[in-house]
Amino acid sequence: MLGIKDKKILYELEQNSRQSLSQIAKKTKLSQQVISYRLDILQREKIITNFFTLINFTNLGYTSYRIMLRLSNTSKQKYKEIIDLCVNHPNVLWLNSCGGKYDFIINIMAKNIIHFDQIFRKIKEKFPEQIQNYDILTHLEMSYFGRDYLVKKKRETKQIPYFGRELKVIKLNKTDLKILNILSENARVNIIEIASQLKITANTIVNRIKNLEKSGIIQAYKPLLHVEKIGYQSYKLLIKFQDITEQKEKQLINFVQRNANVIGIIKLVGLWDFEIEVEVESYDKLYQFVMDVRDEFKEIIKEFETLSLHHDYRYNFFPKDLLK
Repeated sequence: MLGIKDKKILYELEQNSRQSLSQIAKKTKLSQQVISYRLDILQREKIITNFFTLINFTNLGYTSYRIMLRLSNTSKQKYKEIIDLCVNHPNVLWLNSCGGKYDFIINIMAKNIIHFDQIFRKIKEKFPEQIQNYDILTHLEMSYFGRDYLVKKKRETKQIPYFGRELKVIKLNKTDLKILNILSENARVNIIEIASQLKITANTIVNRIKNLEKSGIIQAYKPLLHVEKIGYQSYKLLIKFQDITEQKEKQLINFVQRNANVIGIIKLVGLWDFEIEVEVESYDKLYQFVMDVRDEFKEIIKEFETLSLHHDYRYNFFPKDLLK
């Protein structure tokens, strides 16, 4: 279990992973030396394995398509090969192993459904015996609430990162795309290093990042946190609606957002209409949350399914085929 110092540090990294040690020290009232030491331990123990940038790829002309994958005729070697392929694929946003009905969840960024089909077809061709059963969903909108539960029992009202909604494509030049690519790999990389890689001035990098943030392309900077190592378990709650209205949907969103253990919601098209991601300390807490949601919105919830998330292998919000 984490101590209060580690929780304070993780909470600040959740707010903005590009904060300097001095900025985190000021907010947590810890010394920079303590923060540096604790952060090193968190990374060495693989509680944090990376820092990623939440990039609104819909502004770049991409949509997220999710593959809920059930494997057949697999082995440890084939399992590993699928992971390796997805981790190194330029269009894979997220790869997670899960329990229950599915073995993997794969999110792919594609320009349209035809582009997605081309990408997925190539993946299937490499594993024809293993990839036979799957469901496909399209992301309409995602809101990321963050992990307020690290230090708070209730969520405070604040601006949250989101993706989707109105489709507004913003044209970027190659330099901006290269900056996004570097930040997508490591959100804490310093300005001098980016400037050195791209052979342009640090001031130019600073200004371009500010413009990317102002335009909404960069939404936030986050740690890739493996909550299973700090006493929590991640779950996705999948919902199929009936008799849904815009007002009822807003009521559901407001209801779940108040819970500090809900870290995000996604509107979907496909087999499921809505998804809630929650991180809790025990199954009893998950059960109580599920029962509260189902009781409060029983008139609009037609079907409900729970998936346990085991391990995040990849989180990268930049479609690297843009660099070709």
